[in-house]
Amino acid sequence: MKQDTDVREISLIVEGYPPAKDPGLSILNKKHKHHCHVVDLLRAAKQTLENSDWNPSEGRRIGLELVMVETPRGIPGDAINYLGGTADVLQACRSKDLSHLGDLAKAALYNNDKQIAEVRYSVERGDAPSYRVRVWLL
Repeated sequence: MKQDTDVREISLIVEGYPPAKDPGLSILNKKHKHHCHVVDLLRAAKQTLENSDWNPSEGRRIGLELVMVETPRGIPGDAINYLGGTADVLQACRSKDLSHLGDLAKAALYNNDKQIAEVRYSVERGDAPSYRVRVWLL
């Protein structure tokens, strides 16, 4: 049973790479080349939210941290595109038809990425690609 508490942060871990934003299709379009990464991130967010009392009020300022695990082969994208893609996927403010995502379309860690007032990005060494996302109240 969930308690009525003020949870200050939420974090999740996802295998593989985060969705990378690019100037083409919307990151949430099912034809986007990173669609499988979008689905993986939304699944992790949905599962984490189901076990949490996380609920950042609309307008509350938040921080976003993305920690990439780099294998000896390196990371195929760049920080800015990964941060932008991750931020876009995890926001609730979406104007497109997302019926192709089913119940995953409701998995959001904040209302609008305009709430992000602090960003952290780092890379760690590892054996398999993965990443951690942490969102906290400022």
